[in-house]
Amino acid sequence: MLTHFTRRSVQGDAMDNLEAILRSRIIKGSSRMVRTTRCVVCLFDAQWSELNRLLVPANRRRYEPFGIAVDKRYAFSMGARPVIYMPWPEACQMLDERELWRVVAIDLTQTPPVDWTFEREWRVPEQLKLPDQGSVALVESWRDVDELYDRFDGAPPCAGVLPLRELFGLS
Repeated sequence: MLTHFTRRSVQGDAMDNLEAILRSRIIKGSSRMVRTTRCVVCLFDAQWSELNRLLVPANRRRYEPFGIAVDKRYAFSMGARPVIYMPWPEACQMLDERELWRVVAIDLTQTPPVDWTFEREWRVPEQLKLPDQGSVALVESWRDVDELYDRFDGAPPCAGVLPLRELFGLS
């Protein structure tokens, strides 16, 4: 599975944004944290254990425990690809400008080093339509599971809703 996490925005909190994704059945791309103006949907291929380390309160500006998990094969069929980790100047020399959305900069000579490889990021340009079946909503707690079901009158348009706190064994 690949995971996409949402967070607070001007439209609402992370739960509001998750609800909007489920209602529209589309994850819209953004150019935030991308060095080009091309909008992309960012996805993690990180193991659950790595997500447990990322989705901590200290990282809430970047990651919140609300999102969607989709099958990697489905995302691949929709154009998602693993990013290319390389120094930005090198990428600019090697790749056509239209392909730079695929690059995440890495620079191990800086202090502190710039290294996002632990995310095992994938990207898809513009947007990712959710599959008709099989996507899973990810929320922080059982209370959030109940709230999401309430927002959809007991039937959210996904295969299920997982409380990450329970999955990670946190209290």
